[in-house]
Order: sequence, then C-alpha cells, then structure tokens
Amino acid sequence: MNNYEVSQLLKRNKKFALYLHSLTLSVLLLISCDSFALPNSQSNQLSESFKEIEKVLGQEPSKAFNMLVPLKQQLPQFSLKQQIRFYKVQAEIHIELLQYQLGKKSATKGLELAKQLTIPSILMADLSYAKGFALESLGDIDGAIEQYMNGLEVAESLGDQKNIATGFTNLGAIYYITEQFERSIIMLNDALTIAKKLDDEELKGFIFSELSILYSLLGQEDKSMAFNQKSYDHYKSAGKTIYAVNVLRNIGLNNLYSKKYEEAISNFKEIINFSESQVSSDILYSAYSGMAWAYMKKEDSDSEAARQYMLIAGQYIVDAERHDVPLTYALDNAYILDSMKLYDEALENLAEAEKIISASPDAYNPYSMLSVYWLRGNVYHAKKLFKEAYQAQSNYLDGYYKLREKENILAIEDIRLRYESEHADLEKQILENKNALQTIELREASVRAENQQFVVILSAIVALTFAWFLAKLIRGQRQLVKATRIDGLTGVANRRRLVQLGELYFTQSREQNSDFSVLMVDIDDFKKINDSLGHKAGDNTLVKLADIGHSIMRKTDEFGRFGGEEFIVLLPETNREQAIDIAERLRTSIYEYSWNLPNIAKVSVSIGVASFNSPKHQEFESLIKEADVMLYSAKHQGKNKVCAQ
Repeated sequence: MNNYEVSQLLKRNKKFALYLHSLTLSVLLLISCDSFALPNSQSNQLSESFKEIEKVLGQEPSKAFNMLVPLKQQLPQFSLKQQIRFYKVQAEIHIELLQYQLGKKSATKGLELAKQLTIPSILMADLSYAKGFALESLGDIDGAIEQYMNGLEVAESLGDQKNIATGFTNLGAIYYITEQFERSIIMLNDALTIAKKLDDEELKGFIFSELSILYSLLGQEDKSMAFNQKSYDHYKSAGKTIYAVNVLRNIGLNNLYSKKYEEAISNFKEIINFSESQVSSDILYSAYSGMAWAYMKKEDSDSEAARQYMLIAGQYIVDAERHDVPLTYALDNAYILDSMKLYDEALENLAEAEKIISASPDAYNPYSMLSVYWLRGNVYHAKKLFKEAYQAQSNYLDGYYKLREKENILAIEDIRLRYESEHADLEKQILENKNALQTIELREASVRAENQQFVVILSAIVALTFAWFLAKLIRGQRQLVKATRIDGLTGVANRRRLVQLGELYFTQSREQNSDFSVLMVDIDDFKKINDSLGHKAGDNTLVKLADIGHSIMRKTDEFGRFGGEEFIVLLPETNREQAIDIAERLRTSIYEYSWNLPNIAKVSVSIGVASFNSPKHQEFESLIKEADVMLYSAKHQGKNKVCAQ
C-alpha cells in the first residue's frame, strides 16, 4: 500500500474525536431567570441530564441519542440557553452517528437561537465547530473554514483557552487537507502549547491525533506513529475509549503503510471485536478495508480473504454521508481486483470512480483522477490492450504536469500585472539581455523535452512492475515541496532551497564555464522598524519587500529569504555588470516604494554583488562570503548602496 493510498485513508478517516472532545467544555449552569424557564429543581435536573448524555456520548453514541429523545418533548419549556445546549448536544450526536446533514441542521438551529442571546456564550463556538465539521464531511471546505473561524472568534472573545485550542486544531486539520502544511504545523503546535498549559488529557489526545495525520502526509511515518501512540495514551488516560479506538485505527494504517502487516491485522481485529454500538461505521469500514489490504500485501498473500474483507467493508458505506466514501471504496476495490487479476471488474470500479469525480470535480483531491488513470493503464497493460494502456498513461502524465503548473498560475499572473503596471521601464533592460535569456530558455526547453521523453519511457517501464510506485513518489514530492522549500512568512524560497539551488547553479557554471552571480540583500536599520512600530510591522515589511524583489526578477532567477532581514538573489547566466544593473533596479524599486510606515518615510537596502570567477571561487560558499563582504562594504559607505568587487 503506497503513501498516496494511506494518506487518502487517513484524510477520510481523520478525526472522529474532532468535536467530541469539547463536549464537556460547556458544562455550565444554563438556568434562565425568565418566566418561561423550568423551576430551579427541574432546571438542575436538566443540567445533570445533559452532563450524563455528554458522558455517554464518548462511549456509546446510540445510547446517548436514546437518552436525548425524551428531552425533545420538553423543549418548549426550556430556557433559551437550555434550548441552545439541546441543539448543540443533538448536533454532536448526529455527527458521531455519521448523520452529517442532520448534524448541520441541528447546529444551524442552535446558532439561530444563539442570535437572541444578549451576551456571547461558549455554546456558540461549540455549535460553529460542530457545523464546520458537518460541512467538512459533506465536502464544503470553504463553509467549514468559515464556521471554524466564527467559533474561534467567539472563543477568543471569551478567553476560553480550551475552545481556542480546539479552533486552532480544526483549522490545522483543514490546512493539511488542503495541503497547506506550513500553516497546519503552526496551528497544531499553537494548539498543543495551550493544551500542555491546561494539562487537558482529552485535548492533548485530540491534537496529537491530528499531528500524526499531518506527519504521515509529510512522509514522516516514525513521527506519525509516535504521535499516534501519545494520542492513544492521552485518550485512555481521559477515559475516552471510543476516541482511543479511532486512534487505534490510525495506528493500524501506519503499520499497514510500514509493511508491518501482522501488527496491522492485530490492530484492526481489536477494533472489530468492539461492539458496533461503540464503534462508528466509518471506523469499521477502515478496519475491514485495512484487513483486506494487509491480507493482500503480506508475504503469504491471501487474495480471497482480501476480497471478502473488502466486501464486508462495502456494507459499512451504505447510506454514508461523507462525500468521499463512495470514491474511496471504488478505488480500493479496483486495486484489490487488479491484484486478483479480475481486470474487467476492476475497470468497472474505475469507471464508477471517474463518474463520481466528474459529477463534482471540485469536491475531491485532484490526485484522485490521477489514481484512476494510473491504475487503468496498469489494467489495460495486463489485458495486453497496449493502445488503451498508452492513452491512460498519457492522461496520467498530462494531468500530473497540469497540476504542477496550476499551483503557480495565480502567482505568475499577479507578477505579470504588477510588472506591466509598475515596471514598464524594465522592457529596455530585458531587450538588452535578450541574447542571454534566449540561451537560457533554449537550454531549459531542451532539458524539458529530454526529461519529458525520459519520464514517459520510464513510467511505461515502471507500469509493468510497480503499479503505484511512481504515484507514491510524485505525491510525496508534492506534499513535501512547500514544507521544505518555502519561507513560511514571505512565501519565497527559504535558506535551504537557496543553498540547494545555489550549489546546483555554481556547479553548472563551473562545468560549463558560464556566468553566475549572487546578490546579498539586507534591510537598512530594520531594528528601528521592529523597535518603534512592533514586530508585526517588521513582518509586513519583510513580506512586501519579498513581493517587490520576486516581482522584478527574471523567470530564471531565484529570490529568497536567507534569514532575518537578509535576502539572497541567485542569477544564473548573469555576469558582473548585469548583476549590478539588477541590484540597482532592486534597490531603487524598494527605496521608491510608498511604504506608509508611521514616522518612517523610506525603507532602503544595502546589496552586495559577487560573480563567479573560476580561479577564485572553488565552491558556492566562497561566492556567498564575497557577496556578504560586499554587503558590509555597502553598509560602511552609508547604506542604500550596491557594492561589487
């Protein structure tokens, strides 16, 4: 089972404890003094009933639902806060029972009633989180984000630290689902800091569970497993058995991916041995489908057992409301059938998967369709339908390249517009460098053509022996690229990426005897901005400077943040004179920009320039050091200068 398959299993099964951990947050005395409220004794009894229902919900949601039904008959007699609390608990029960439409409806009703409150209540945050999770499960990610933000705003206004941590965790989960891994890491770690201060076992279990999924998606399985074990221990300590079972499911999936098939089977069997009243159908689906994968992949493979377990898993997706469950089952089934050489049945499942994706393409991960193409190509090849296999593999490669390009389209368009409106004067300079740029572009086009031909040939070979291996590598590359290459604050290349590219360009320059230059850029008097205006203003300055620098660079250049207020520009195929011209344009653009900083009219930079010289520079580090020396020379000469040796 490859990284893509497991990541999809983790995503769709990702947090049945998501909102349940906050059930005890609102154990408040919700007794209204208006004339329509229940008498005090009955009101106290009602509060105790809610507490008992919330306690049972963490163990047996069906029993909790039965306990709540009689209270609905008394609903007109409840105070406003009691009615709101009723809908909160009802929403959470529906969500735990996978009834997401009903959960959304109950949460919406509770939020409508909450508008009548004269002062905010933490129940509003609970209801927003519940509605957000229902929307997320139904495929409405934008709606889920809106509700999570609403809930977090209420929690922050009331200073409720536990609900603030819950909001951070909800958003952290959304961010890793949408592959914004840097944001996810920040949110989840902020939530964990709060949970440790509160020493809340249930909350820590919840956050560690999300961290385990995040790190699995990043390909760091050892960390993922360690976080899963911590989550399991915290939930057990908190007495939250059903949440611990959910984590056990994730441990089983980790073992499955790590090829520890017997351990995975043991984990899944332990889940299956729980009564169905204690385990949701979604978790049972994961357990049975996980058993199918384990029996298929283990050394003494048993394809018949795998097929039977997958059929049992299919029973648990009937009437499932999670939008991604039918697609997941179709893809899982197709893979099992392909492994059993039941190719026609596998193609039927792939056709069903494609139909599901085509009906609502925006609701599914874009890599789902690539999975269909890849497996279809493998099946056609096994059936010796080589023309169809070639077409499927071509669709796969075309789709992959389009996804790689798509993520940069908006940024490129923004740069183009800013370039045309703010930097029209660069046209002359670009024309002067036309010959050098054409040389670079021709070289890039040649490399791209050679690489594309190689990839097509390689993928055809790999398809014969490793059906999903390339998909695993591609997905892992895409998931890790942002977390390892991009500066979290400014969005430009980080220090690690700059060093990697710099060493590559330096080696090419030395071997091909071509030009290569480096700019070291430092903001003048940056400490004054931080000290007088605060670190937020300083961060905003860094972000804007990165935007300016990135926008005026050529497409062959790399502008990145080296650390603190220092930036580096890598200029391949660029000699000393050209580098100085680029540095001057950068310095001027920054100095002439309207910064709108109180008491600070201008922001300037000092820039050091270093260009490759074969006898003098034996490694990339020596080029960096020379640029750094030139930078300090510019500072010494009065700042807002460009210096080159």
